[in-house]
Amino acid sequence: MRVMVLLHLFAMPGFLCGQVIERALDAGWTVSGPRGMEVRAQVPGVVHMDLMAAGMLPDPFVGLNIDSVQWVEHGQWTYRCAFTVREAERRSKRAYLRFDGIDTYATVSLNGHVLGTADNMFRQWRYPVQGLLRKGRNELVVTIAPVREGSSALRHRYGKPLPHDSDTSGLAPFVRKAAYAFGWDFSPRLVTMGIWQPVVLCTEGPQPSLGATVVHEQGGGGDRVTVTPDWGAAPAGKGHLRLLWNDRPIVERAVRDGADWRRPITVDVHEEARWWPQGAGEQVLHQLRLEAITAEGVVASVDRVIGLRSIVLDRSRDTIGEQFRFVVNGTPLFMRGCNLIPPDLLLPRAGDSVWVSLVRHMADAHMNMVRVWSGGVYPPDAFFHACDTAGILVWQDLMFGYMVPAGDAGFVANSREEVRQQVQRIGAHPSLAVFCGNNELDVAWRNWGWQQRYGLHGADSAAVWNDHRAFFHDSLARWTAPYPYTPSSPISNWGNSAGLRSGDLHYWGVWHADSSLSSYSRNVGRFVSEYGFQSYPDSATLARYLAPHELVLGGVALVRRQFSYRTDKPLYERILEELGERPATLGAFIEATQEVQSRAYGIAIDAHAGAYPRCMGTLLWQLNDCWPGPSWSIVDHRGVRKPAFEAVGSRYRVLSGRP
Repeated sequence: MRVMVLLHLFAMPGFLCGQVIERALDAGWTVSGPRGMEVRAQVPGVVHMDLMAAGMLPDPFVGLNIDSVQWVEHGQWTYRCAFTVREAERRSKRAYLRFDGIDTYATVSLNGHVLGTADNMFRQWRYPVQGLLRKGRNELVVTIAPVREGSSALRHRYGKPLPHDSDTSGLAPFVRKAAYAFGWDFSPRLVTMGIWQPVVLCTEGPQPSLGATVVHEQGGGGDRVTVTPDWGAAPAGKGHLRLLWNDRPIVERAVRDGADWRRPITVDVHEEARWWPQGAGEQVLHQLRLEAITAEGVVASVDRVIGLRSIVLDRSRDTIGEQFRFVVNGTPLFMRGCNLIPPDLLLPRAGDSVWVSLVRHMADAHMNMVRVWSGGVYPPDAFFHACDTAGILVWQDLMFGYMVPAGDAGFVANSREEVRQQVQRIGAHPSLAVFCGNNELDVAWRNWGWQQRYGLHGADSAAVWNDHRAFFHDSLARWTAPYPYTPSSPISNWGNSAGLRSGDLHYWGVWHADSSLSSYSRNVGRFVSEYGFQSYPDSATLARYLAPHELVLGGVALVRRQFSYRTDKPLYERILEELGERPATLGAFIEATQEVQSRAYGIAIDAHAGAYPRCMGTLLWQLNDCWPGPSWSIVDHRGVRKPAFEAVGSRYRVLSGRP
């Protein structure tokens, strides 16, 4: 078997080495909106945060305030920033503004000139500004349109409704925006708008700019690394290219002309130290550096930390059905982990440190895999670096939480650029295990009655499904190559014996079908990538957001924090069944929900691990919360670990080191 892993070294133009001079535009912003509102703005940020800071919007996490902030998504909001340009920047031969994330529909102008538009919060956007920069004062304006306004043209053009169970507006399938913002069964609707990622002015300095793409091939003879220089403009004349491995020069090649500067360098790496997931071995990382040398010395360089490892998603047929297992460095490994949602409804509040803290929770619980769920966002680089270091494999869903208008050429082109950027960024990490096309859409289309609910019959039904298959089963498989890819999770549906024999499984019989906790033992798939049971966060967490008189069983504000259509019914039923109790106080109820949740995860993990090697993975739903309320999490919104965290961690610790 020959495995190829692409490691992109700063391949996105925003990450070229130091010859591109970057200046963050993160100060002096204002945002204005309906009824003459104008406040100071934080960039990165979203409008809700700015209005809260100005005392013009209540905290949506407190009491019933979520109802009184819904108007924000319906307004048009305009960001303005004045910044000073130096003469050297104005005269740069190449200059552009880089927006690492705009939420979501925007028009960008500089000094009265429209630079372009944006319509995807998951993409980086770049706008050339040579000839438009002025020495001295410049004004940058970003106008954010309401999601309803931005999506209407695409929805009209597509001409058919798409399933939108969690979104009462029906807009979410037509917007490249985090699906959970429209409401989910663990959080309310909070549709944000703003410049949620950094804005950077990039100018090219006098020295050439260098990036690189690295291909790591592992075959029977060992590791071969190929580095292809990626120049903005290569140096003129002769020189040398030098490749260093862990600070040791391993190749130095003479360059005679312009073509030579761009030719790949291939080297066999005789290095036995591999990167392994936690519990299976060490997380060995290596330093790779490419230098361009002329008579002036080192004129450009690019660095990367890489790990040498191979990974295969094995879905081969066997005597039971179809396997679903991850083979790392030639060894099939049992995966023990969790699903991850975004750490906040107001994403810019969750900086790199919060994302890294989530990895710390995983490591402390002896996990070796995390599934990043498709209804959220792609995590920041700091998260992946932390996973590389901690030995946490990342199952990365692509951010398609809804059926999409995949028959629309503009939507497909937009999505392709999004996936290209994210695959380049994420695929470079040794922690990347697999890309997954979507969450539950294949089984939902076949089993959830969507055709009847949304009036998709005959030709409309066929068109939606054919577009879906072409997009998720064909296009995304090509766009994510050569990395492992699966079109949807789960592959099999729960509730029938066939689903236990093939592919990954989401088992929800306990929560959605009133089954007892013991049913986890009778419903073990080949890889259980979702299962869970709710609990409430502790009273100290709730007390930060609810008044004392609201902290009572049956209180309106407390009841409104439950977003599952099942309400608290499964909690009371399983408490009675497992503990023989009928809690009469909120404290007793919270404690009982946490005890039953601990039992549920314990029974499930024991069953999944006990079925090894027929079952090769257990990923509980879910690690964390994005707001304070009842959910399936084992760590609440404030980072407080629930009792189930210890129950999970103790079992995963025993499993750590299992092949």
